Amino acid sequence: MKAFLFKALFLAVAFPFFFSCTSQEEIETQAQFDLPEDGIEIVDAWARPGRDGGVSAIYMHVLNGSAETDTLVAFSSPVAGLVELHETFDRGDGMMGMRESEEPYFPARSVVSMRPGGLHIMLMQLNTALSEGDEVELSLTFSQAGEFTITAPVRSPE
Repeated sequence: MKAFLFKALFLAVAFPFFFSCTSQEEIETQAQFDLPEDGIEIVDAWARPGRDGGVSAIYMHVLNGSAETDTLVAFSSPVAGLVELHETFDRGDGMMGMRESEEPYFPARSVVSMRPGGLHIMLMQLNTALSEGDEVELSLTFSQAGEFTITAPVRSPE
C-alpha cells in the first residue's frame, strides 16, 4: 500500500513537471487569442521609449495558426541601426541577463508572447528618440508566412 501511495504522489507531482511543454503563463496567453486558420498573425505590438543613439524593445504576440513551425529569418526597422531577437535568461548568480536568441521558432498552432522579461525584438543604435505617442515600424520575415510590416505604438511598460 505504501508503494502505491508513493507512486501516486510521485506521479501527481512529477507528471506536470516532466510532461508540460509550455508554462502556465503561455497556456493562459493562448487562451486569450483565437488562432488564425492558417499562417501568422501579429497582435498587441508596442515599443518602449528610447533615446537617440540608445536602445528600445518591441513586444507582441505572434499567433501561428499553421500546421507547421515557422521561423523568423529577418527583421528590420527604419528607426534602428541594428535589430535583433533577444531573450532574457537567468545567469545563475541571482541576476538576469539578455542575449541574442538563437531559436527564432514559432511552433505550429501556438502563441509566442514577446514581453518584458522574456523574448523581445531589440532595437539598437536608434537614429531618433522614441517618445510615448510615437510609432515604430518593424518588418518581420518568416520562412513560411513571408513578410509582415507592423506599426507599434511607443508607450511605457505598465
